[in-house]
Amino acid sequence: MAALAASWGLISVLAAAVELDAAPLAFLRLALGAATVAALAVALGGWSRLRPHGRLPALALLGAVHGVHWLLFFEAVKLGSVALASITFYTAPVWLAVVAPLVLRERLSRVALLALVPGAIGVALVALTGVEGGGRFSLVAVLTGLGSAATYAVFVIGSKRLLRLRLDPISLTFWDTLFGAAVVAPALLAADRVLPGSVGDWASVLALGAVFSGIATVVYAVVLRRITAQTAGILTFLEPVSAVVLAALLLGQSMGVGAVLGGALVLLAGLVVIAFEPDDAGAASHVGSASP
Repeated sequence: MAALAASWGLISVLAAAVELDAAPLAFLRLALGAATVAALAVALGGWSRLRPHGRLPALALLGAVHGVHWLLFFEAVKLGSVALASITFYTAPVWLAVVAPLVLRERLSRVALLALVPGAIGVALVALTGVEGGGRFSLVAVLTGLGSAATYAVFVIGSKRLLRLRLDPISLTFWDTLFGAAVVAPALLAADRVLPGSVGDWASVLALGAVFSGIATVVYAVVLRRITAQTAGILTFLEPVSAVVLAALLLGQSMGVGAVLGGALVLLAGLVVIAFEPDDAGAASHVGSASP
């Protein structure tokens, strides 16, 4: 999960570089993700891997939340900056640490709560001082970022509940990305352009959809079966650090001393969780192996 979260730093960097509005980015990401997962299902065992097993209404709701999450996150990137999207979105682990024990009946993780302290401080330092001159900190941008955090927390909790009901991670990913794309589709009517206009933008969109929304989301669902929702939330603190580093390398945005210190604190939070938080053994034994 830690390595996966770190790789997600590319998402906001790619989104910032592509000359498309938030709605087309969210739609193409989810639609391409669904197509990739469908192809993966056929390669790994056939269309039966996509059966919803009576969970279609729950999957539709999960997909709606997923679609709104990406629409809001990309809006935060476009209206503000990579740094602003990071600090607002990464309030999600706080939501998860508080809400998951109530909804999922997970034990309240002392390790997760302990890791929240350096993780939250680190994210704040990275986002506020990581990019020099980076971003318009408007109220709308902040609210869209916070909205992306809240919907992400709901998405993680909803995914965890469905995985505990023996739903195949491939099926979960396919249906939630498909329904997510359908929910975002009406917003395309207000977009200036729906499709990328250059080869570079197409490559970035394909990476966002096929790799980060298709393959990576399946991997995320598989890993989520083994860890608590609280742990998943804490480990996502690694993403904004990689986002700022990649923004410096790929977009030419310089990093400050605060970003380096913040990155160290985020890494500390991630290492604490990796070293001391056990697997979600109870959930794993309850889930078992998914039926194809």
